[in-house]
Amino acid sequence: MSNDYRRLEIAAHQRRYFNSLADVFDVPQPAAVMDRLAQIVAAAELHPGNVVLDVGTGTGVLIPLIESYQPSIVLACDLAEQMLARVHHRYRRVLAFQCDVVSLALKAGSVDVVFMNAMYGNIADKAEACSQVSNVLRLGGRLVISHPEGRRFVEDLRARSDLFIESFPGYNEFQEILQPHGLEIVTYRDEPELYLMVARKTRGDR
Repeated sequence: MSNDYRRLEIAAHQRRYFNSLADVFDVPQPAAVMDRLAQIVAAAELHPGNVVLDVGTGTGVLIPLIESYQPSIVLACDLAEQMLARVHHRYRRVLAFQCDVVSLALKAGSVDVVFMNAMYGNIADKAEACSQVSNVLRLGGRLVISHPEGRRFVEDLRARSDLFIESFPGYNEFQEILQPHGLEIVTYRDEPELYLMVARKTRGDR
């Protein structure tokens, strides 16, 4: 099975799965989770006028936190159209794309910050995804990979789900994944209820 076919097969399964759970995800989050999500967004060091991409946006839980920093535009992508329907209804200024991040057609060097919250383990081709993210990031741009429930939550979910899920890399493994794409880790927190990694684009043409 080719890597492209495997990626497309996994993406199709995820699209069906998350479409079926749009109502489940579209609920208010507990205050403690929202506090950790606020820490995640703050770690990106957003500035007014930034262009921000929210990968795997789901129903848009990060969007109001991102918008509080006054970005010039928020871009969002997700495989599941039912998730994006909630985003479109609630956040009319957000430009949404239904696609896998590796297929997202954005101009090179056009984004300041990319968030991958609570979805990194679901990416079938992580090297290709990181390459695509590096391509769209400006020099000095930040990639934020996170989960507000932490590594153990992801590993427990993996054990009881037939969905494609991988656990988060450790620090050294993440360095090996990111460095070929000009991304260097500047923040790494692997705590019981929070996983947060921030990398900065330090090499590239832009």
